[in-house]
Amino acid sequence: MSKSSNFIAGAVLGAAIGSILGLLFAPKSGEELRKDLQEKADQITLEVKNAAAQKQQELEKEMNSFKTKG
Repeated sequence: MSKSSNFIAGAVLGAAIGSILGLLFAPKSGEELRKDLQEKADQITLEVKNAAAQKQQELEKEMNSFKTKG
């Protein structure tokens, strides 16, 4: 993994952990907490999918550059 992908993975993981901890320690009802957790999970899922798609595009470009050189 490159440094940039390690950074992205760490940032996403840190955001997820921070969000979950913040929600768990917030004084909210169970229903509100479940709703907030679901929204955060959806947001994190979207961010991970976007990061994966971006990394896939980078790898495809790199593979194509190797094909054209060889």
